[in-house]
Amino acid sequence: MIIVTKVRHHWALSVFTLFFLPLTLALGYWQLDRAEQKRELVSSLADLEQPVHVSAGESLSHLVDHQRVTLQAQFIKPYAWFRDNQVVKGKVGYDAVGVVKVGPDLMLVNRGWFASNGQRDPLPNMVWPEGNVTLIGRLVPMTANPYQLAADIYTNHYPQLVQALDLAQLQQQFKRPLLPWVLMLDAPSPALLAPHWRANSMTAAKHLGYAWQWFGLALTLCLLYIYRVFYSPLR
Repeated sequence: MIIVTKVRHHWALSVFTLFFLPLTLALGYWQLDRAEQKRELVSSLADLEQPVHVSAGESLSHLVDHQRVTLQAQFIKPYAWFRDNQVVKGKVGYDAVGVVKVGPDLMLVNRGWFASNGQRDPLPNMVWPEGNVTLIGRLVPMTANPYQLAADIYTNHYPQLVQALDLAQLQQQFKRPLLPWVLMLDAPSPALLAPHWRANSMTAAKHLGYAWQWFGLALTLCLLYIYRVFYSPLR
């Protein structure tokens, strides 16, 4: 009876604990899951490190995410997009993205980063390689930008400034299928600018560290609740 009375006396603290304890535990397990995903990604990147040579006219549909490839292709004009707000070594710039024909399909190619120098209207001029060039990089799946506040508006004027690459909207501009990857160039080539893409910007160890922080917070919350409710005197 005394315990029930104390719990009722600390009803606000009980509600607070019942809300935040499951939340901290869920966040801890989420970070553990992220750590496992990161370990699997690092392992798969190592397995896919050796580039697959793609012959002229060959389809890429049989390949998997993050496979490194090497191919000969020609950039299709005038298609060019500049991904905004790309920060490299503390400097703000753009990623230059073009499109090439690979077998029966089209594919986006991220040439890497270049400094914007504050130029937005008009956008800076970008020199694109002529003819067939060697492209070496990874097939990175296109994903949504979680920090994008508004959808990009695609037009027929190039280059275009965008926050992210939307596969569905981009596909409407082409009659050929658009592969679901962006080829992130990472080896010397006439097309390469400044590569900066990293698949493992946060290591598995860092996710584990965050997980134990959340679990530690949950434990602290439990101990404080037990002390406050069961060992402190009623007032």
